[in-house]
Amino acid sequence: MRKGNINLLGLGVIMGSILAYTGWTGFKTQTFLMGKTGEISGKVIEVFPNEQVQSYSRKIKYVYSVGDSYYVDFKKLGTKDDKMEIGNELKLIYSIRKPGKNKVKSLSSTYNNSFGEKYYTTYENGFVELRLINGIFKYQESAKGGEVIHDFIGEYKIINDSIKFENYVFDAKNECQNRPELFLFSPNRRQFVDVNTKRIFKRFH
Repeated sequence: MRKGNINLLGLGVIMGSILAYTGWTGFKTQTFLMGKTGEISGKVIEVFPNEQVQSYSRKIKYVYSVGDSYYVDFKKLGTKDDKMEIGNELKLIYSIRKPGKNKVKSLSSTYNNSFGEKYYTTYENGFVELRLINGIFKYQESAKGGEVIHDFIGEYKIINDSIKFENYVFDAKNECQNRPELFLFSPNRRQFVDVNTKRIFKRFH
């Protein structure tokens, strides 16, 4: 191998080491500035671009909880990050003093799509759309004219013939009694009924 090639190879190794070191120390510096920290898991609740937001920039919206409070944040994805889907978990470092401050430590790719299942119900003054996506639910209630009345999001678990909802509440002052809590499946599991409102939700094909 020629001396020039050896020098270029050595330079490449040195530059790669410097970039890796600065990237790691940069993360550690950001974490240090957060003060005393803890580690916690979060969930991806939206991926961009999507049908509503078309952009060349890839990013995710995620939520995590500390104590009895929920926090939401965004992360821009790099070219080497795997394709993210709603419901995927991520590991976070957060500030004990100010839990809203956080840094994403690692991402996971458990799910390979964000389509999920759609259910609808109608009533005299409007309609409701419910989406179930990899353990995340999105519940949107709209008036006849299309105005959104309630827009809820959270996690769900299917247990035998029931589905239980855990709502993400970001502002306790705006607590609402209409949040979904418990639904019961019909025998054919193509529809279910809201235990509180008695509304029947049917799966949309």
